[in-house]
Amino acid sequence: MSPLHYTLLGTGGSHGIPSIGCKCSVCTSPEPKNNRRRCSLHLSCENTHIVIDTPPDFREQVLTFALSQIDALFLTHAHADHIMGFDDVRRFSHQHATGLPVYSHPETLTQMHTKFDYVLQTSYAPDAVPNIRFIPQETATQIGPLTITPLPVPHGPIATYGYRIETAHHALAYIPDCQAIPVATLHLLEDLDLMILNALRPQPHPHHLTIEQSVNYLKQINARTSLITHITHKSDHHALQKQLTPDHIIVPWDGYTGTLT
Repeated sequence: MSPLHYTLLGTGGSHGIPSIGCKCSVCTSPEPKNNRRRCSLHLSCENTHIVIDTPPDFREQVLTFALSQIDALFLTHAHADHIMGFDDVRRFSHQHATGLPVYSHPETLTQMHTKFDYVLQTSYAPDAVPNIRFIPQETATQIGPLTITPLPVPHGPIATYGYRIETAHHALAYIPDCQAIPVATLHLLEDLDLMILNALRPQPHPHHLTIEQSVNYLKQINARTSLITHITHKSDHHALQKQLTPDHIIVPWDGYTGTLT
């Protein structure tokens, strides 16, 4: 039985923590777990490695956590905090003779074509741009021992996915951005070893789950282990963990890692 390893490369909201110009107690905290880069997830099983999202902090994340291989990239949506490190897949992409496969919702890939139009142009030297293949995804995709199923979720006006990642023996799901989970998607979140769900802040937001809403969904999903992510400076790490411990929910930090065995 091959283990499934996961690392949260970033766990912060769109501003990250510390937030630029903010002097609040969380942004000025000496506690390292209050420093949060934008959201990204690395998964590996056997010798297969995938990454979900390339935030603006992606280069720093790769160097900090020593990533050396990406076999496929999946993008949840085209907001800046999830894609603006995309060019830094360049070094990984040249490990692939036919290009690094990049999967996402067709609408997301249309936006990637616009935001990174130079990537598919032929006038650049080969090593000057990422060598990639954009692949529209609307059903499950197999990458080595991993089956990756898109999970449609509402997140304002933009097409957005979470993902269910399975091996023959394990299953986890990752939804870093949503304002609700539709019934059809909830059916795809059954029998999970691990659920990672966004929990932006205590206060309401039109396009994100509050902490309370996230907790309620996590109780309903009832995965064996529950984590939150996409956390803003409205929550101190230790105070939030103390609040959520009775519900058996873990508040991870950048670099939080685990293994499903």
